[in-house]
Amino acid sequence: GRVFVIADYSQMELRIAAKISGDKEMLSAYTEGRDLHTLTARSLTGREEVTKDDRMLAKAVNFGLLYGMGAKVLQSYALRSYGVEMSLEETAFYRRRFFETYPGLKRWHEHDRRAWQRGDTETRTLTGRRRMDVERLTDRLNAPVQGSEADGLKLALPLLWERRGECSEAVPVLVCHDEIVVECNAEQAADVETWLEIALVEGMDTVLNGTEDVDVPVEVETRIARSWGEGS
Repeated sequence: GRVFVIADYSQMELRIAAKISGDKEMLSAYTEGRDLHTLTARSLTGREEVTKDDRMLAKAVNFGLLYGMGAKVLQSYALRSYGVEMSLEETAFYRRRFFETYPGLKRWHEHDRRAWQRGDTETRTLTGRRRMDVERLTDRLNAPVQGSEADGLKLALPLLWERRGECSEAVPVLVCHDEIVVECNAEQAADVETWLEIALVEGMDTVLNGTEDVDVPVEVETRIARSWGEGS
């Protein structure tokens, strides 16, 4: 009679990177509710109609290039993580098109590269949490993004505790990267979905939209399942 309610953030690393970099195309896509993977796929392929394979290519490029991968590393990452095969020539082309599509990301990468070359090894998340002695440029780009996502997730957890009376039979059993899993009675699953989603959105919104800059919508995907891997 018990089920899992599983909730995780949608494209949160890309949303945070849009906020940090100030890239206008990414920010407008999210504020207008457009799907960034579809937008990237259209840019890479030159086609308006995007297939499932095109979107998988775009996911590999989006997440691979977000933290400064070179062409050769991207080629390996795309195959290993998404099953997408591409030649080095194609990879170099996709890399160029990606940064033409999102010039704000390119400026952010170049700014951090110069700082890193000067010996600046400190990074901060959007909440101001500091990481010292960053040795690689990819880590310098990665830490503020994934660190900010971790901040938002951790701010969601006390909200679940403070509001536990709303779903007293629900028990959080797992927190993994950008995901929270809650166990509850099957008949209460719909209410728990709402309870969990609201806390996740509010926790991350505190981090992502705590300044006067452009707000980036926070989206959470939820599902009800009998096991953690079911339906993922």
